[in-house]
Amino acid sequence: MRNAVFTACACAALGACATAGPGPAPAPGDPNEAILSHFTTDNVGGVLSDMGATWQTMTAQNGQPYIEASLGGALNLVIVPTACETPGFVNCVGLNIVSVLKGAAFNPQTVTAFNQRYPFSTAGLWIDGTDAYISRYEICDYGIPRGNVAVSIRNLGILANRFRDELATSKKTVSLQGYPEDLAARYLNEKNLEALGGAPAQAALARHAAGVEDSLELVRALVERDAAPSNKVKNITAQ
Repeated sequence: MRNAVFTACACAALGACATAGPGPAPAPGDPNEAILSHFTTDNVGGVLSDMGATWQTMTAQNGQPYIEASLGGALNLVIVPTACETPGFVNCVGLNIVSVLKGAAFNPQTVTAFNQRYPFSTAGLWIDGTDAYISRYEICDYGIPRGNVAVSIRNLGILANRFRDELATSKKTVSLQGYPEDLAARYLNEKNLEALGGAPAQAALARHAAGVEDSLELVRALVERDAAPSNKVKNITAQ
C-alpha cells in the first residue's frame, strides 16, 4: 500500500503540467483552532504560505492535483492530497509529503539505518538506486489542526537535510554493520556540542525530530541493559 502511494507520487512528479498558482491563504488565527477536515491544494498551500514557503499547484496526467513547494529555497517537496473519499480527487483525507534526493548511487544500508533511527519519516531508494526519497504521511479522517501540518512539514525538512548529509557521507560497503553505530556516534557528538555551547539550542520546530532521537536513545539503552519491556517472537518450524 505504501509503495503504491510513493509510485503515485512519483508518477505525478514525472508527468505533470502546471495549472493554477497559489490559492488564497486562510485567514490567520490560532493554528490549534483551525482544523482541516480534508486536505486540498488550497488549504495545504495556505499552511505553506503561513510558513513562508513558496509553492504552486500542479496537475498530473491523470488529473490528480498536487503541490510543488520550496522551503527557504533549500529544500523542494512534492505534496500530494490522497486517500480521497469522492471521485475526482475530492475530500482527500491523506497527505503524502515527499522530498526526492538525487545524486550518485546511494548505499541502501545507509537508508536502512536511517529508517531504523527515525520512525517519524520513511526513507527509501528508487529502483536504480541513484535517487532516494524521504516522506511523511499525514491523515485527517477526524480533522487535524493546521499547526500540526506545518510542524510535520518543517520537521520532515529537518530530517530530509539530515538524510541528505548521511547519504553524502556514507561509506561504500556491502555490510550493514557500522551504520547504526555511526548514527549513534553523530547523535552523541551533537549532544556534546550542545552541552559545551558549541551548537544552538533546539528550535521549537525541531523538537519532534530531537524527541524521536532522544526516545530511541533511551530505548536502546534499556535494551542493552535488558530493562526494556519486550515481546517474544516464537520461531515456527515447518513440520
